[in-house]
Amino acid sequence: MAVWTFARLTLREAARSRLLPIVFLLAAAYVGLIGWGAHLLVQYSSSSASAQASAFGLEVFSVYMVSFVVALIAVFITGASTHSEGESGLLQAMLARPIRRSDLLLGKWVGGAILIAVFIVVLGSGLILAVGLTAGYFPGRPLQAGLLLLIEGLVVLSLRLLFGTFLGNMTSGILPLLLYGLAWMGGLVEVIGQVANIEAMVTAGVATSLLVPTDVLWRGVAYFLAPESTSSFIVQALGRGNPFTSLTPIATPMLVWSCVYVVAAFLPALVVFSRRDV
Repeated sequence: MAVWTFARLTLREAARSRLLPIVFLLAAAYVGLIGWGAHLLVQYSSSSASAQASAFGLEVFSVYMVSFVVALIAVFITGASTHSEGESGLLQAMLARPIRRSDLLLGKWVGGAILIAVFIVVLGSGLILAVGLTAGYFPGRPLQAGLLLLIEGLVVLSLRLLFGTFLGNMTSGILPLLLYGLAWMGGLVEVIGQVANIEAMVTAGVATSLLVPTDVLWRGVAYFLAPESTSSFIVQALGRGNPFTSLTPIATPMLVWSCVYVVAAFLPALVVFSRRDV
């Protein structure tokens, strides 16, 4: 019950803040802009096949921006770091017996996960409908894409709560975003290595994905946004050598590691938070 209490408090704080309404307002404008762009693609394309290819590319790039916004939400939606709350004296009031520290941290995680999931469902559905109703292109497996996008957000959320147990608000928020950028750069190095047939670059990219699996999860999202047939000319035209797309699904061991990573990053946060002075 205590976990759900803190989860509700996280949701209530997010609802009362100005961040959440602004995010959803901008998301609505973003969906409208993408829909307008898809309409122009259809209007000025030389053929329906060309329009489909352009619509696929537009959808992948638009969802990639959603991926980045999900990372930002995961960083900021849980409020102040527990380290800062301890320095301000807020934790002393919140952690009255019999409340356990793990209940507070787990409640923050659950509340943040719910908000991330809602954002992905609302904005992802809006983008799919905007492109689909105007350009006639619908992704092959949107549910799988959304689930991978959720795991990506949970990776960043767990890192934010981990860093927040011993760092202030700004530092604990910047570090997960820096790691997110590092993962993207590692994925880019891996793609270049595959195209140029340089094994060392591919190995470096895989190592980066093991360190922070956000980019490999994104490439899994991009794969499921493509038509179900990977031999489709749309995928072949836009997927080869493109760091934003993928011709192959995410490997099962990497998917398992990503799920384990969410837990493995959060458990040390519980240990550190339970042992520190507040």
